[in-house]
Amino acid sequence: MVTGFLAFIVGFIVIWVISSVSVYLTARIINVSVPFLRVLVVTLIADIVSFIIIFVTTAGSLFALNFVILIIGLVIGFIISLAIYKYLFNISWTKTFLMLIIAGVIDLGILLILLLILAAVGYLALGSAFSSLQAAP
Repeated sequence: MVTGFLAFIVGFIVIWVISSVSVYLTARIINVSVPFLRVLVVTLIADIVSFIIIFVTTAGSLFALNFVILIIGLVIGFIISLAIYKYLFNISWTKTFLMLIIAGVIDLGILLILLLILAAVGYLALGSAFSSLQAAP
């Protein structure tokens, strides 16, 4: 149980930093000048609020496996994240929407690269673990 909680915390921190870097890069792309520390704080606030919203909207439907409620929770979380970024960065709705979409694409790219790296490391580890096995005569 402690290992699962520790893995959850480490995973949250890794995803938080990755999303903060992508939001910072996107802000630079669309000419929004914000310091990285502010991006870290705003991203943390938006992630926590979105997690709570999605958890609350889907908690009742976990046993029913209602896909529509999950989508509604994700949309509500996205809209609240839009409002958080808009007001804490003091930018327009259009720039905020564009920033979150581009940051999402950058997040996806970074996470896919990490997935490929982890898959390659796993393949190498498993390959070396089974390389000493020989077929029976």
